[in-house]
Amino acid sequence: MAVVNVMISSLSKLLISTAVIGLGLSAVPALAETGFDPLGAKTTDTATPAAVESKPLPPATEAAAPPAEPTAPPAEATAPGVEPATPATETAAPAVTPAADAAPAPVVAAGVPGMPVDQAIVAEIGKVVASATGDARRRADAVAKVYAARGNQPLWVEGDHYSDKAKAVIARLADAVEDGLNPLDYALPEADLSAPDTELVANADLRVSMAVATFAEQASGGRVAPLSISKDITRTPERIPADRALATVAEAGDAAAALDGFNPPTEGFRRLKAMLAEVRAAKSNAEAAPEPVALAKSLKPGMSDAGVPALRKRLGVAAPGDDLFDPELYDEALISAVEAFQKENGLNADGVVGSRTLALLNGAHRDVEGEIIANMEMWRWMPRDLSQDYVLVNIPEFKVRVFRHGQQVHEARVVVGKATNQTPVFSGEMQYLVVNPYWHIPESIKVKEMLPEIQADPAGYFSRHGYEVTWDGQLIDPTRIIWDENAVKAVGIRQVPGEANALGNIKFMFPNKHAVYLHDTPLRSLFNRDVRAFSHGCVRVDDPMAFADAVLQGDPQWTVPKLQAMFGGDEKRVDIATHLKVHLAYFTAFVDDGGKLQIRDDIYGHTQAIKKALGMSQV
Repeated sequence: MAVVNVMISSLSKLLISTAVIGLGLSAVPALAETGFDPLGAKTTDTATPAAVESKPLPPATEAAAPPAEPTAPPAEATAPGVEPATPATETAAPAVTPAADAAPAPVVAAGVPGMPVDQAIVAEIGKVVASATGDARRRADAVAKVYAARGNQPLWVEGDHYSDKAKAVIARLADAVEDGLNPLDYALPEADLSAPDTELVANADLRVSMAVATFAEQASGGRVAPLSISKDITRTPERIPADRALATVAEAGDAAAALDGFNPPTEGFRRLKAMLAEVRAAKSNAEAAPEPVALAKSLKPGMSDAGVPALRKRLGVAAPGDDLFDPELYDEALISAVEAFQKENGLNADGVVGSRTLALLNGAHRDVEGEIIANMEMWRWMPRDLSQDYVLVNIPEFKVRVFRHGQQVHEARVVVGKATNQTPVFSGEMQYLVVNPYWHIPESIKVKEMLPEIQADPAGYFSRHGYEVTWDGQLIDPTRIIWDENAVKAVGIRQVPGEANALGNIKFMFPNKHAVYLHDTPLRSLFNRDVRAFSHGCVRVDDPMAFADAVLQGDPQWTVPKLQAMFGGDEKRVDIATHLKVHLAYFTAFVDDGGKLQIRDDIYGHTQAIKKALGMSQV
């Protein structure tokens, strides 16, 4: 009878394992019936995570018991009438090598009654996998492979208690608010392991693993899918997969530091994280809000206004002690303070207190904490390695910067796309420049803006603007075309090189599906505006030759004087010896080199959309 029981037990275990791992555990009781929910938060991005090199966890210190010799069909056989499971495309985790001795008794956690712990873990994983969908299912599958590679031995529970490393993990996850994340997404209710059984051990251990996997994925790649915010944000976050996350934390000497390392390593993110802590500390000690500044109209130097005393108080500028001094006079000392405030906040430092300056003085960006968290999320979408040499365009700031060896070497103003023609958010690689470029008119501009004027005066319109019409690479006479929407879509229209060309003398190319690039422009006056969102999506650069000098730094063949000598000639492509990373980014909150928090207008609404997606209160 004992032999029969062993055979039945072995066969049952074999069939359960086959059903659990190969068939998705359809026969396992639903998770809700157990009251167990270790799935972690669900992110909105269901895309397959970027491939990241992973290494398996080391085998458990106690070897897993090899399966009893089967009296049923071999392990590769499936239950009758069931198709074999399709092998996963991902490389399977390496199998745990069984001990060389004869089959030992199944492993049971020390002092813990119940079924062998490896069987309990398989059962608990089965419940999770059976009920999970989307991102949670993907994480659960990955965690299952990690346990399988360890012979389904616990990672975090030692006998009747959590290991010291597990306690460190649980404590660090409770502080996820410091990362701009929600600790409730990784909450781990206290498990009473003082008198446990193996099912409770398995449950507790798996909860910790799922929490680590969820935190790693969200800390590295964010909680919101970029494309759910805008079709123009075409980034693929580099999410850290569960197997790598668990291996990293399990092998780390400092588990808390390992978890922190899942956050972006970029300086911009680290600064925002530190600023978030400062803002929260200041908020807890905050005094009453300062008196708002109210002005009758725009305040210009030399004018007087009843709101000037409040303006002085807001900027900390005392009035002169002279009894004859007009307290409502907008004097030189106050003008200087206003100009400094404007400069710090990305405005033209003209000393005029207009509507934008007044709004910022009165705290236009009140939800500072929300702004920071939303921008930390956008940093999670950025490449973890920006490169040592790169170009960074911050769209809401209307600025471009060039970095060499990790240090900023150039900064300039830019004009970006209008809200209706947004500059896309993505990363590329600058490969070449074009001197004396043709401007090839995009179809949207041809149809929406040019067609009515062309129809009114075909010959005059093309000659006035220096446009040419092409068909199959050949120039054609625009007066011979019957202009309608079909015709304007079918032909090519380009503007010849020259001073009037919309692209100026040079454009900087980083090939991409959006067909955008950086370029010169003849419309210089727009760079003096505070808000510089006027283009059709491309980025216009102020002082393009200084920018070219920074881009070509160290190039053995090309220099700015050599490029300028080519102006006025034919179109010429100039290949860059060393390609340069280009990041078109969207940060409405950032910390400058002086440690000051900067907040800019959310010109495309991306920040507000992220806050809404994260369920943050709108202020």
